[in-house]
Amino acid sequence: MFEPNGDHPTAVASYDDEGISAAIAWCRKHMQEGDTLTVWTSQKSNLRNCPQLEQLVNRDSNVRRTSARGGAHVHGHGPVLMAWADMDDISELVHSARHRIRALCVITYNEDKLRPWVLAAHPTILGDGSAWEDSTPGLDPLVVEALKDMTKGVTYNTIAARGHEKNVVVGALLALHDAGVSLNGDAMQAWALTHGWSGKNPQHLRDYVSAINNGKRPRIEHVLRPDYVDLLRQRVAEHA
Repeated sequence: MFEPNGDHPTAVASYDDEGISAAIAWCRKHMQEGDTLTVWTSQKSNLRNCPQLEQLVNRDSNVRRTSARGGAHVHGHGPVLMAWADMDDISELVHSARHRIRALCVITYNEDKLRPWVLAAHPTILGDGSAWEDSTPGLDPLVVEALKDMTKGVTYNTIAARGHEKNVVVGALLALHDAGVSLNGDAMQAWALTHGWSGKNPQHLRDYVSAINNGKRPRIEHVLRPDYVDLLRQRVAEHA
């Protein structure tokens, strides 16, 4: 489940002429000799909604397009410009092409869906940055410590299947919930996405949080020690 963090720079751009122009320029700035700029959209037809991107793809020989429906292939090494992506899209693309992405820029269409990622990834802000001025509070320090434990305690396997990985993640979530600690699934998904969690595991983490917040208790084979949250509090105090 854990992979080393990619060292590529990130950016987020507003969906307006200024933001799109800045996104293209930012991606070009991060290109090296022989690189390809990959433009991602969820469907190929989406490019028709943005003449600037459509022109970029059609006229530049070192620019290629890809879409989620086509498997989201990154063409060679180089920067990736994701137009109108959400956190699930980012997670899947980064997992499939982590070592080919030189830089990643996301053009937003719904700030609320991207806000947790922006808060976690600290990308360069391009274009109109007013949407990011009112930031929501970060994760509870207890949650961050638990996320670090989850990251250490699992492998590359999916946390959706029965086994050790699911026990580690769900056990920690239930312990936090039972102790009255607030769990924000979107923010936790963003943390996992920016700390190397692989595949769909960031989404699975969010889904577990949503289920627990709605009163469900996903089945696991063992629970954590009863003083687990107290140990988290001690660690937070030591780091303060």
